Amino acid sequence: MERNVLDWLLEETSPEVRLRTLKEYEKLTEDDEWVTNCKKELFQSKAYERAIKKLKKDKPWDKYDAIMALAEWGLTRDDIGSDIDDEVFGLIESTGFKMLCGEPLLLRNLVKLGYYNEDIVKNEIDSVLKLIKDDGGFGCISTNKKTNDPRKPHKSCARLTVEYLLLAAEMSLQGYRPKCADELVHYFTKRNIFYRTDDMKTPMVDVMLGTFYPPDPIKIGSHMIVYALRVLGCEPDSEAMQAGYKVLDEHKHDNGRYVLTASKSVPAFKAGNVGEENKWVTLYACMAR
Repeated sequence: MERNVLDWLLEETSPEVRLRTLKEYEKLTEDDEWVTNCKKELFQSKAYERAIKKLKKDKPWDKYDAIMALAEWGLTRDDIGSDIDDEVFGLIESTGFKMLCGEPLLLRNLVKLGYYNEDIVKNEIDSVLKLIKDDGGFGCISTNKKTNDPRKPHKSCARLTVEYLLLAAEMSLQGYRPKCADELVHYFTKRNIFYRTDDMKTPMVDVMLGTFYPPDPIKIGSHMIVYALRVLGCEPDSEAMQAGYKVLDEHKHDNGRYVLTASKSVPAFKAGNVGEENKWVTLYACMAR
């Protein structure tokens, strides 16, 4: 990463981006002075205040989005303290992790926040990872027989499989690389990450070629996918990763910053304006290298 780009990510105006950069790109420890000071600023920010308010709302999807925000910022349950445990375990109790297509992304965020050693989380992860299909992906969870008749063979769902890729990457970062990691990696690399096996010019899902952010259970951008594959050990000079970098660089400006191509109308947290240079996309793209 060029120094001017790193300085941009470390600006005081966005402590949430700065914290993730310090911890995951700069590899600073939790007790480092830069990290502890950044956390203090983040705890006093409007962004953090909004996330905690959303975490304490009654609707499960509000809690889901708040958990995602806190995880993306690089915080842990130990950082947040008493504000989070009751809400997390309450969400698990009320939903059984079954947030429509969002379960693997929820599990990824819980691992990132430090909940993997909780038996209820670890057991659920062990259970869902066993559902990997022969093609290295994960199947659609729909109970609609027109969409997903259990009596008929179906290919894996690329959207859902991306979430599992992020889960496997986060587990690896935490020292718990799952057995299915290599199969997941192969699922994407044999497609040059984004493309159909029967047509290597057509994306499996159009949104994968953009930089959609913050992530949504069925909409995850190229910057996060390529990043996850790099975490899982894909070599930068491999054919698949070079294809990934080519797609990413379509959204890169000459100054080294990347553009946000799309976001939800009501995102999990405010991450920047569509069509503008974006710190989050830039951070992921740089970590993917």
